[in-house]
Amino acid sequence: MTAINVNRRDFLAATVSTLLAPDHAMGQAWPSRAVRVLVGLHAGSPVDVPTRAVAARLSQRYGAQFMVENRGGAGAVIAADPMGKSPPDGYTPLSAGPTEVINNFFIWRNSGQKFPCDPERDLFPVAMLQRGPGVLVAGPTLGVSTRTELVRQIRARPGMATIGVTQLGATTHLASELLKREAGLDITIVPYRGSMEMSTDVSEGRRTMMLSRPFETVEHVRRGDLKALAVSHTVRMSGMEQVPTFGELGLPNVVKLPFLLLCAPAGTPRDVVESLNRAVAEEIAGAPPDKPSLTSFGREAPVRGVDELHAYFSAERRRWGQLIMDLNIRV
Repeated sequence: MTAINVNRRDFLAATVSTLLAPDHAMGQAWPSRAVRVLVGLHAGSPVDVPTRAVAARLSQRYGAQFMVENRGGAGAVIAADPMGKSPPDGYTPLSAGPTEVINNFFIWRNSGQKFPCDPERDLFPVAMLQRGPGVLVAGPTLGVSTRTELVRQIRARPGMATIGVTQLGATTHLASELLKREAGLDITIVPYRGSMEMSTDVSEGRRTMMLSRPFETVEHVRRGDLKALAVSHTVRMSGMEQVPTFGELGLPNVVKLPFLLLCAPAGTPRDVVESLNRAVAEEIAGAPPDKPSLTSFGREAPVRGVDELHAYFSAERRRWGQLIMDLNIRV
């Protein structure tokens, strides 16, 4: 009888200890409540749409709601700052692109301002939602069909070429600056408030060219309103196989693949991070016919483990941070 009572006490003590343990130590207990996925741009933006698609799949998978919360403004600082200061428990991830987690930090530094958080120190990349190249396009009135013809025309008319970008410090801006530097071309950067106006100006000849997202460009190219000259990838893009890479045209360093990462506060438990990493990759890949892939046109979602993704993010941060500092881009 005594032995039985001792075992019962041990069992009860172990049960209480388990119930009082943090969520992440209880294996499948995470998530035990709703997860807020912060997005630093407005609803319907290129960051918001794919994030919501993944969040819906994660809600079904885990049986807990993954709620997307838009906190637009200040270059996504409004979203990134509270996420970086949230408890590292996996309940407040951030979905962000390079503008939010790389570019703005260095731009603020160049401007003599302290960014509210250090993304490399305060954030940890958990999973890649997508990435994809830009497409260099020119208008039909320009009379060029290849990058070689474009370069020849630019050099024949120094100081006249222009390239549209969505905004200073954005990925299109950095990719355009990289193109200028690598090709040794005299091109004036012209920022726009939106891609629609920029596309119209290029197609009607008021701007020489622009780097654009494939899904924003493909229909214009098919109609002949724009001519696609090169993609900023190491391989040709599915759906636009006729368009060469910059590497094929002699500019191997002009590679720009803006990404969308799901990040968590630094210190988030490893089991939570690995669970999300695996879940996101599997849900994006889908399982037809019930679960089609979530990868949209011109985008890819290469599977990367947690450590590999962290190394990728660090390399991208060094590469583009150095370019921003070299060019002294400011706000």
